[in-house]
Amino acid sequence: MKKTRNSRITRIKKKMCNSSIDIISHLPGNVLEKILMCLPIQDAVRTSILSRKWRYVWVKLPQLVFDDLFYRHFHKTPHDKLLMIIYQVMLLHRGPIIKFALCVSGLQSCSEIDNLILVVSNNDIQDFTIRIWKGEPYKLPSSLYTCSLLKHLNIRSCILKPPPGFEGFNRLLSLYLYDVVIAEDVLSHLISSCPLLEDLTLQSSTSLDSLEVVGPNLKSVCCEGHFRSICFSNTSHLANVSIYLQGSRNKLFLSEGEISSSVVLLGSVPVIEFLELDFCIVKGIAACGVPTSLPTTLYNLKNIIVYDICLGERDEVSVLICLIRSSPILEEITIYAFPGPTSAIRAVLDFSEVHGCSDVSLNQLRKVDMNNVSGTKPELEFIELLLAKSPMLEVMLIELNAQNIADHLRIVKELTGFRRASPQAEMKFVDQDED
Repeated sequence: MKKTRNSRITRIKKKMCNSSIDIISHLPGNVLEKILMCLPIQDAVRTSILSRKWRYVWVKLPQLVFDDLFYRHFHKTPHDKLLMIIYQVMLLHRGPIIKFALCVSGLQSCSEIDNLILVVSNNDIQDFTIRIWKGEPYKLPSSLYTCSLLKHLNIRSCILKPPPGFEGFNRLLSLYLYDVVIAEDVLSHLISSCPLLEDLTLQSSTSLDSLEVVGPNLKSVCCEGHFRSICFSNTSHLANVSIYLQGSRNKLFLSEGEISSSVVLLGSVPVIEFLELDFCIVKGIAACGVPTSLPTTLYNLKNIIVYDICLGERDEVSVLICLIRSSPILEEITIYAFPGPTSAIRAVLDFSEVHGCSDVSLNQLRKVDMNNVSGTKPELEFIELLLAKSPMLEVMLIELNAQNIADHLRIVKELTGFRRASPQAEMKFVDQDED
């Protein structure tokens, strides 16, 4: 009896051992796909030699990503041979290619890429990325514009020139354009021809006279470049806006007249929650004549970030205060200060006295992040104002740009002596050169 029982246990163990030898191969196909999609493409291809069952698993993967994980094994391979390897991999692939990315370091513009995009365009592509790093911008072939299922488009250093009759990407959700070459009217038409578009990022090193952004479903917009005018229309769902006009303090890229439409821009985003602006836009608002508050109250705005603001300039401080006053539920403010005059211009007193707003409280403000603070009197007065008007403030982080230790200690001593409306408000200090 005991011998029979032991032999049965032995058989069971042996059966379990044999069944576990290739347990991965018996996983469902969708699970195998997820496993292989976590691997660099060359490792996924290598699984074809494991067994007969594995031979054709990788060829049905819905994504092909040729990035630096792929490139590190071919970094010594000539550019033309590298593209040939990629092309051969794609020819062996079977089934839809939902996601395709070609973003290896050192990728150069060349006509061979046309063949890759042609293959992709015939395989139900939904997510397409191409980034050119060297040479002239790459002109995207007409085959790309036939990808009617496209949902995500991410391109760098490419020329966009849609063929006549192009009606847009009806299913596109996100559009990321970096250093693209495109006519202004074509760009505006491209954006408006994507009715489902939710996320738009545009970074341009060339100047554009005008940009019209039309998007009934847009939720996030980030524009960085030389734009003479930006017009937002039909953007009632836009929640996140970041705009950088790439000017300089010494030489504005735009004239006051060209950037005076900034107030209109803010008025066309009624549900905005996050706003990030550079000083060029601030100057544009100021050029209109700074109102006590914006024409449209920003009832949803919770976070404001402004760059290169000189708190010694009356118009810039007045615009900042105008934004704050127009945002009743503001929770976070981040300011990157620009060193300016050391004499007080009393801009903050203009806010609390001239505008008759001495009773205004920033009732929802939780966090303030002040950067590049050099200790000028206007900077200190502005910080004092925020501390006095924020009963719910939890933390104020101040990055100091002090000239020496004595200056550092003086600024800290003065700031810590200011009255705080919030009993739990904590002030933290860091030096600019600290990590």
